Amino acid sequence: MTPEEIRLVRSSWSMIAERSDAFTARFYDHLFVIDAGAAQLFNGVDMTIQQWKLAQTLGVVVQALDDLDTLLPAVAALGRRHTRYGVLHHHFDSVGAALLQAFVDTLGQQFTPAVRAAWVRAYALVAAEMQKGLENAPPTLRIFNDRDAAG
Repeated sequence: MTPEEIRLVRSSWSMIAERSDAFTARFYDHLFVIDAGAAQLFNGVDMTIQQWKLAQTLGVVVQALDDLDTLLPAVAALGRRHTRYGVLHHHFDSVGAALLQAFVDTLGQQFTPAVRAAWVRAYALVAAEMQKGLENAPPTLRIFNDRDAAG
């Protein structure tokens, strides 16, 4: 990412952080509409805690965007952990779309085309590393087999 993209992500995140509860609630609302199957991944999950975890994780990612040597292995490990929850590759498209819509809802006109492009780039970076983590997860972490993933 360029220094300007990192600046845009950080400055927009600082506006979101003040209202992260509303942002993360909107994110999950959008996610479950975009991908009803994703909602099943959260059965039995305390969504208040989940929303807090999402906000904390996004904050850490935003702060580490200029330290990819530290960020990328941590994100890959996060992807490996998500294998336990049944996350599949197609979920990343749904999450990306839900994130962008939550940004629109929360930032309104401050979510400019340049800010959107910076977030798209940041998300693509994180999603690619998480997907590598999914692929490299030990079989013992996988709760779905190939037959389940296809159906």
